[in-house]
Amino acid sequence: MFVRRWLSLLLGMLLAGCGSAEPTPTPAITIIFLATPTPQPTPTPTPVPVKTIWVDPALPAGLYQALMQRLSAFIEQTSTPARRLVLTESPDADVRVTVGRAGAPLITHTLAVAAPFPTVPDGLAFEQLRRFWAGQPDALTSLSDQAGIAPTLFLDGDAHAALTLLLGQPAASPNIQVVAPQDVLPLAWQNRPAAFAVLPFDRLEVRWKLLHVDGVNLFEREAPIDAYPLTLSIRAQGDPEVVDEIAAALPAMDNRDLSKMAIVAMTGVTALVRGTAVRMEQKGITYPAEKIRDWLVTADVTHISNEVSFWDKCPPPSFSSGVVMCSDPRYIELLRYVGTDVVELTGNHLWDYGYQRLIPTLEMYEREGWRYFGGGRDLADALRPLTMTVNGNRLAFIGCNWFGANWAKENLPGSAPCSPGDPRDLSYQVETIRRLRAEGYNVIATLQYEEYYFYESTLRQRRDFAALREAGAVVVNGSQGHHVQGFDISAEGFIHWGTGNIFFGDQTFSKGAQTTMVDRHVFYDNRYLGVDLRTAFIQDLSQPVPMNPDERAALLRTLFNVSLFR
Repeated sequence: MFVRRWLSLLLGMLLAGCGSAEPTPTPAITIIFLATPTPQPTPTPTPVPVKTIWVDPALPAGLYQALMQRLSAFIEQTSTPARRLVLTESPDADVRVTVGRAGAPLITHTLAVAAPFPTVPDGLAFEQLRRFWAGQPDALTSLSDQAGIAPTLFLDGDAHAALTLLLGQPAASPNIQVVAPQDVLPLAWQNRPAAFAVLPFDRLEVRWKLLHVDGVNLFEREAPIDAYPLTLSIRAQGDPEVVDEIAAALPAMDNRDLSKMAIVAMTGVTALVRGTAVRMEQKGITYPAEKIRDWLVTADVTHISNEVSFWDKCPPPSFSSGVVMCSDPRYIELLRYVGTDVVELTGNHLWDYGYQRLIPTLEMYEREGWRYFGGGRDLADALRPLTMTVNGNRLAFIGCNWFGANWAKENLPGSAPCSPGDPRDLSYQVETIRRLRAEGYNVIATLQYEEYYFYESTLRQRRDFAALREAGAVVVNGSQGHHVQGFDISAEGFIHWGTGNIFFGDQTFSKGAQTTMVDRHVFYDNRYLGVDLRTAFIQDLSQPVPMNPDERAALLRTLFNVSLFR
């Protein structure tokens, strides 16, 4: 192109010169030749080391997704130009996250075996469950409490995946039903008594009865969890440097973290008088509690409803002391022995030797570091609820004396009336429970109600106890019960109409009056999980002795037959 333009210009100038008298000077032309640049070699980038992480897709979907989210955030925060981390679908990875015993723990996931609350059997053997899973439904006929009937297991997809990792692939069986999470509980209840479930420990609730597996009770703080066979331990294994980084960045998750658990042991009537006191004098002050002490001292909060004031001039006990009662101050050693934390004061015998005996009794409790509710130094103190936080669980106790006698006044100590102006009006209790519930408390409400000597509840009793639950109490306890009574169970909470006597054992006229129950209520992460029922017969006029399996089964059947389930 440049040469053509140059020749055209030269020819034009020549032609122009032919027709002109004077020739036009030819302009100077400079031709510049540009050198082609020498290509420079492209530098080779230094490869960035890549470490791969694999998460086992066989894990329960909820746990898998939680791990993937946590690891994705970890990768984003820790990858550098000098090293890159990536998630991979290949098991041949530098770090593998799966179920195992080696490596850094990331998730400990404990599964609970549970049945509808009115289930008589308390547990099963892991070997029975393994055979049931493998296609032998008859292995668990004992769980249905009916001869020859095999139960059905209801579980959701995540629990099914977890059991598959622990037990292998299940046999195809109509006795194993995988259903939506929200359907597990209602289907189990529809098919009771031949039904049970497997679910995460922290998803238990009041309508389930936790079953022991190989004798391990997950509602016990001291349960030998290392021996429990239904726990998934999900760990990171492989490249030590990356594993250590993951472990440092991702705190281990545990759905049965004991630092989030609170156990409250609720008991029945204590009155260290008459025959019980005689036996204490004869056999030692701690004698009544020696067979059940561990039920109480292993709780985080131990409740005692002591109906009687201590008095240093109390007459010596006798079998015929009658119903005007006091206790020798030495007997407080029994309450120390069982690890008392909270004393209920709704009883009817606080004033038997005068209201003046109650203030020194309260001072004794305070010296021990024990707190009280349901009574107090005056009306305001008696009506005040007791609140506390135990391992992150916000608990509130409130109680009143509906039945009568010993009520506190504006300037006199005594038990709490149910409302300031009317001892039998529950409106004050209802309003206070609503407020406490709105503040995030798990409310335990107690009633010193009319004393009945039969297992059934009355219509009025059912109405009044249910009113406290409807207000927001998760536990309602009948503290009056010299005779054990049944339950009212619903999604809103647990009602026990009467727990029976505990350290007051000379009412020997009926089996129900000689029966005692310790209700161990379990809270986790500020939520009520359910109750662990302990049962005993009071022997030797004073000493609760744990029931044998046949005695316990007979009692549970009796109580379930007179209970309400909603």
